[in-house]
Amino acid sequence: PISELASGLALCPRMSDSARKRSRTARSASFDMSGQIVAVTGGSAGIGRATCEAFVHAGAAAVYNLDIVSGSSSDAGITWIKTDVSNVAALKASFAQLLEAQGGNLDILVSNAGVWTCGDFETVSEEEFDRVTGINVKGAFFAIQAAMPSLRKRGGTVVVMGSDQSLVGKSEQNLYGMTKGAIGQLTKSLAVQYAPLGVRVNAVCPGTIETPLMHKAVGEIAAWKGVLAEDIYGSLGSAQPIPRVGRPEEVAQAVLSCCCNEYMTGALVSVDGGYVAA
Repeated sequence: PISELASGLALCPRMSDSARKRSRTARSASFDMSGQIVAVTGGSAGIGRATCEAFVHAGAAAVYNLDIVSGSSSDAGITWIKTDVSNVAALKASFAQLLEAQGGNLDILVSNAGVWTCGDFETVSEEEFDRVTGINVKGAFFAIQAAMPSLRKRGGTVVVMGSDQSLVGKSEQNLYGMTKGAIGQLTKSLAVQYAPLGVRVNAVCPGTIETPLMHKAVGEIAAWKGVLAEDIYGSLGSAQPIPRVGRPEEVAQAVLSCCCNEYMTGALVSVDGGYVAA
């Protein structure tokens, strides 16, 4: 049941902002992204923002955040293009704007934009179905489609944001799990098709990560189950061998690793504290 998610969520030990920034910068420096032009969908918060920042710290030439809302005004080195990934025309227009600014060049796409949902399978509405699939599946599919001609030209790479639910099922998260399962298959089929053309495609599959989306999920679960959010937070992290919630920057490091490993394609990389393995 939904309590499965709750038991899969314990907040990570707190780091000061300055310590976290030093740690993130040091890890990013181990990757060399010099000269790379990067697009990240959904890059304004959480994993997406950490990914944008990691590319900046690793020396990327340009980092674009394609998101419906802007990031922090302090996001130096990150260019925001307002983008609704569920609107194909708007998505294509955003990529056209990016490519025009970069002379048609793009090296890396991180398709990260996504939403989470839970609830009774028998009461999911068509409106909710369209909303979630429109962002999680249609948004990823057409973002990759828009980027692919430039990626082929540059021998680029795609990293798609999956989930632990790309690999395992969870009760009462049927709609979300379906979309992340689709991401896994999209990753594999594109990897097979485009490897001969020099483009690698991988997915990173996070478990429970401390992001605004996670906190929203806790609130929704608490409201739906009629329990206190504090009770859910009290049990976070107990479901995986590494008994804590992950950090966005830990997922970002996996993204950069996928971009750097030239022999990796078609992989679904778990960053979940061992949840799927257990």
